[in-house]
Amino acid sequence: MIFLYGFLALTLLILAYMRFEAGFVKVEHVKFTDSSKALKIIQISDIHINLLKVSPSKVRKVIETEKPDLVIITGDYIDRVSHIPAFLDFLNSIKGKHQILLCLGNHDYKAFKGNQKALDGFINSIESTGAVVLHNRSICIEKNSKKYNIIGIGDFRSLRHDISKALENCNDPGATNIAFTHNPDLVLEMPGGSVDYLLCGHFHGGQIWAPFNFEFRVLREDKLCKRGIQRGLHRVNGITVYISRGLGNVCVPLRFLSRPEITVFHMP
Repeated sequence: MIFLYGFLALTLLILAYMRFEAGFVKVEHVKFTDSSKALKIIQISDIHINLLKVSPSKVRKVIETEKPDLVIITGDYIDRVSHIPAFLDFLNSIKGKHQILLCLGNHDYKAFKGNQKALDGFINSIESTGAVVLHNRSICIEKNSKKYNIIGIGDFRSLRHDISKALENCNDPGATNIAFTHNPDLVLEMPGGSVDYLLCGHFHGGQIWAPFNFEFRVLREDKLCKRGIQRGLHRVNGITVYISRGLGNVCVPLRFLSRPEITVFHMP
């Protein structure tokens, strides 16, 4: 009986910690340069608004503190159409006067069950907040006389990606090409060195740690994670890839040894 009580107490303690960790956001700084003239980008990923335990006020505080040139959000916002109002409220809460660019993730596409008209309505609702959805296209921005192509590419798992179309306007040899998408496996289909950087999410860094890479070996079909490329900074196919642990949660509002993340990049 004492053993049972001890086991139950330990289980409750672990669950309490996992719930705490799900709301304990970490700001990661990735510096590709120490220059004070660097382009500063904040990446947020995998919001999953229905199970999000990081408050919008915390996210906004980070953005206001860091003062980025650009905020990029890399997919998975909703799991059901009924979650749209909550996500739009989140977006309106964090945006301030910052430029926000987004792409969609597999959960976003799945929520509409093939209803393209409803999906287009969702995108229009996002853009009514002042944010911009970059779907297989790019924009060019300039800072301190340096040009950057910011390239949004559709989700690989949902077969919404068109790499050639996304890159077709990136012809300036002096520009830095910064692409973003949801699923990092996209990099395996990109021409080697076609972009300088690729920002993505999808894996949650292994939301709840399991020994022997159980989640990635058994529960996922994605290729990179089975190679041990699951979070953080990597070099793949001649491209610098960053995989965010994400902000929200899937299935349960719990995390273990994979704190939610907001990433700040200093781009040369």
